[in-house]
Formats: sequence, structure tokens, C-alpha cells
Amino acid sequence: MAREIKKENIYRERLLKLIPSEIVAAYIFIQGVIPEENAKLGLLLVIAILLILTPLYLRKFEHVTNLVQIAITTLSFLVWVYSLGGPFKPLGIYQPWIGSTILVLWTLIVPLIKDFKPEAV
Repeated sequence: MAREIKKENIYRERLLKLIPSEIVAAYIFIQGVIPEENAKLGLLLVIAILLILTPLYLRKFEHVTNLVQIAITTLSFLVWVYSLGGPFKPLGIYQPWIGSTILVLWTLIVPLIKDFKPEAV
């Protein structure tokens, strides 16, 4: 499945294309190997690096050129990480109900955006 969203893609296809699955998988693996005493700073660094890598990965390997899609996919990673708590718990800025609510609303609303690519005139 090509990652670039096209106008004819149905809701489910759009949703799947907006989940940065490779980046999420990298985060899950790295989170599991960071020692507990280094988790707060380690996870913040990993999140920062993965946020930078997401648009680069999408452009280089998935050939996504639409900047709106790249931005939304990058933000989707951050929404997903916040919904799990990650380093936000020790920083005191994590509320489980907020994380869950944001994740559900983000997942429902974002694929409804119609104009990922401007119409040719």
C-alpha cells in the first residue's frame, strides 16, 4: 500500500496511511531497552529523534510529498505516545483520560480531512 493519500482513498485507507507504524514500532522497541533509571530523559530524546525522523522517513522511503499529510502523521506519533504516558508521566503532564480522549478524537477526525492534495486546475 502506497503511503501517499489520494482523494479516492476511503476513510480506513486514510487512517492506516496516517499511522506511522515503523516509527511506532521503533519507539516500542527502544522503550523496552532503556533502563528504568534513564527512562525520563531517554524517552524524551527518543521521542525528539523519532519526531525528526518521521517526516524524513515518509519523504525518503514512502515517497510522501504532501506536507499536510507529513505533518499530520508526525503529530499522530506524538498523540499516540502521549496516550500511553511515556515520559509525560514523570514530568507530571500526563492525564490518562486526556490521552485516551485525544487519541480517540484524533483517530476519528483526522482521516476526514478531504484536501490532502490540492486539485489540479
